[in-house]
This record gives sequence, C-alpha cells and structure tokens, in this order.
Amino acid sequence: MPLVLALMTMTLLTALGGALVVGTITETAVAANYRAGTAAFYAADAAAEFAIHELAAAPDWEAVLSGDAASSFADGPPAGVRSAGGVQVDLAEETADVESVAGVDSGDAAIYAYGRLADLAGASAVSSPEYVAVWVTGAPAGEADEPRTITMVARAYGSNGSRRSVAVSMERAPAGEPGAPSRVVAWYELR
Repeated sequence: MPLVLALMTMTLLTALGGALVVGTITETAVAANYRAGTAAFYAADAAAEFAIHELAAAPDWEAVLSGDAASSFADGPPAGVRSAGGVQVDLAEETADVESVAGVDSGDAAIYAYGRLADLAGASAVSSPEYVAVWVTGAPAGEADEPRTITMVARAYGSNGSRRSVAVSMERAPAGEPGAPSRVVAWYELR
C-alpha cells in the first residue's frame, strides 16, 4: 500500500511540474510576441514621423503621389521581396494589402519610403530587425484655393511575424498662401 501511495504522489507531482513548465513556456512566448508587436508599432511610428518631415519639405505632393518623387530612404527598387527579422516582405503584395486596408483603388497607393529601421535611424543608434515601409495616397487635387490632403500608411514588420501599421493624414494649405505649413490632421494605429 505505501508503494502505491508513493507512485500516485510521484505521478501527481510530475503532472503538476509538467503543467508549470507548459505554463511558463506559454507565458514566455506571449511576452515575446507582445514585445515584438510593441517594437513593430514604434518602428511604424518612427517611419511615419520620418515621412511627415520629408513630405512637409516636399515642394510638390503630386509628384510624390504619382511615384515620381522618391524619399531619401529607400533600399532599392520599390518592388520585390525583402528579408528582415526572419520575415519575408513582398512589397508588391503589401502595396495591394495597404490599398485594401486604406480603402483606395488598386494602383492609388504609391510606396514612398522603405528599408530597415536600423538604416533609417543609423546602425549605431539602434539595433533593430524591423523592416519599415510607408505608402502615400491622396485624392486628386481640387481647386487651387482648397487645402491638399495626403494620407500615408506606415507599416513595420518585426520578428515573430509581428506587423503593425499607423495611418497619418496631412494637410497642406492652398498654394496661394505663402509660408503656410503642412499639418497633421489625424494619426492612428490600424488594426
């Protein structure tokens, strides 16, 4: 009888220990995914901030929207597959996805800035596996006295397949107003 009781106790303790190991492994994976998602969000936010400053200084938003004016941050041609943080990013597929998320017609979103976050911030400033890309879209220019609005979607791809997107709308004063700045109208995370 004591032998049976000892075996049952050992079996119960082994099961309890196994449950604790599984719980610990699960919690560690959840924390890692949360950390990767948060890093991707901040990377998308940084890419949006970079694009805001470039677009505010751009003399012609029409050239940006048509794809004729390129950002100073680009890691090659605006199509193809990139690898960052163990994730493959196909820019053409992502452009189609951004168009569907932004609710614009196919071909209306132009990729503007794209590359590794470490290259954007400077390799010595940050060691980051995230890949970031910014797309721009806007309605056709209206009357000369109407403000011009441009919308951008900044997206970051991180480790563990994490992906976060930020949408920003900017408005520029009509062309006839000298020294009128651009301003951010809306800034929100896309889910």
